[in-house]
Amino acid sequence: MHIMEIAKIKSWSTVVVNGFFLVILNLSLITVIGYLMFDSEANLNSRVGGILASFFIPYFIVTKTKQMSGLERMLKYGTGFMFYIVLAMVMVNIPMALQLGLLPCLVSALATLYYGDRLV
Repeated sequence: MHIMEIAKIKSWSTVVVNGFFLVILNLSLITVIGYLMFDSEANLNSRVGGILASFFIPYFIVTKTKQMSGLERMLKYGTGFMFYIVLAMVMVNIPMALQLGLLPCLVSALATLYYGDRLV
């Protein structure tokens, strides 16, 4: 194999591994917030925890990715939130998702990812 072929294989493998871990990270983020806000046994304490988590988890991501633009950060780490917003609007009606506080939490998480570099 030539050096160029090895470099192409490494770059593709890096893209695949990074993509896999971004998918896992996005799924875990929406699972945490969804469990705290939308679970059948969710009470006031867990919903307050969901509100706090929807700000502080994206804020932590912002502090670790200062070199990224807001749009890139939101697309990489907020894709799960965007998917969950659409899923919540389709599976549960919008007034119910608003009443439970799920949609405001998800939108605030996306806003923190996009505008978070102005907070840091």
